[in-house]
Amino acid sequence: MHINKLSLLHFSLASTLVLACAIANAETIRPEGLSSLQELRLVDSNDARSQRLLITDLAGTTVVDSDKALPRIENSYSPNSYDGYMADLAAEHQGKVSVTDLQGERYTLLSPSSQAGDYLVLITREDGNGAYNFNLKFKYDSATKSFDLTQVLLNENSTECEQSRLSTYVIDKQHLAFTSIADFDGTRAFGKLKDLRFEHQTSGAASEKLMSQTESDNFNAALQAYKAGDREELKTLVSYFIAGEGDGTCNPGKYIVEKYYFPKKISWSNDLGFLFEQSGYYQEAAELLKHITQKHPDRVVAYLNLADAYWALGKKEPAQKAYNQYHEKMIEAGKQTKIPERVQSRK
Repeated sequence: MHINKLSLLHFSLASTLVLACAIANAETIRPEGLSSLQELRLVDSNDARSQRLLITDLAGTTVVDSDKALPRIENSYSPNSYDGYMADLAAEHQGKVSVTDLQGERYTLLSPSSQAGDYLVLITREDGNGAYNFNLKFKYDSATKSFDLTQVLLNENSTECEQSRLSTYVIDKQHLAFTSIADFDGTRAFGKLKDLRFEHQTSGAASEKLMSQTESDNFNAALQAYKAGDREELKTLVSYFIAGEGDGTCNPGKYIVEKYYFPKKISWSNDLGFLFEQSGYYQEAAELLKHITQKHPDRVVAYLNLADAYWALGKKEPAQKAYNQYHEKMIEAGKQTKIPERVQSRK
């Protein structure tokens, strides 16, 4: 998937060292686009186990002065290594939210409930953890000079394919028991976040999954190319959804479902599976569509799309099974006249 890679100012040498050692000099972050805030500074705290977080507004007034938000947490498995948080200031637009993954790449996601404004973002970093990280979003209220916790975002990362973000989930912020940066304890929260990730993996509860702006835009462009009959443009646009290149192409089973299955946007996921098939990415199509038919057996068209993908792969037995399932469901729905001719000859 093509990603807009932005260099994050907070990943300078000084701020990165917060994870490994004390910082000798203050680090100042001045992001563009903020309307109410001037700067964020990371400075040495009197307590060597933490770093002091200072934020000032445009008038120069200090609105945050905390030595609990950015702890240095000794890593249990790696000697002389520290875990903790990166700090960033972000100006967000209405209905969108930015997240930063483990590689420091920033993504813009579609989040209907997100409000425009200035945010403090705390990004978890843990030595040896290449599977996930959290972004904690605190929205700035210029009237009360406070930062309130509005979103807890969990990034699931690929441990095999490009080491990039696969998906982002909205985790219930009530689980953290912190309402603002004023009462936020970074050490206590760090342990709780690990628990929340484990619960997310094991509970089976469906957390809201956010789609990236890039994924949405590429999909819309690919769909238009398909409707216009531009096969070359379609294949180019769909290729942006594929992880790796050439010999480095990733096994679809390692990422396709986690990245492109959206439980609350089944039509989108099904249509992407169809576009995979139409572009010649049959394995990707089969992987995604098989999952959709398993989770949503009433999604009749998915069986046809899945059958076509299997047929193109030369997997006649699973293709025939899917064609038969599609045929039976169409008959049950009284839509036998809409069944394509190829289904009868292949089922």
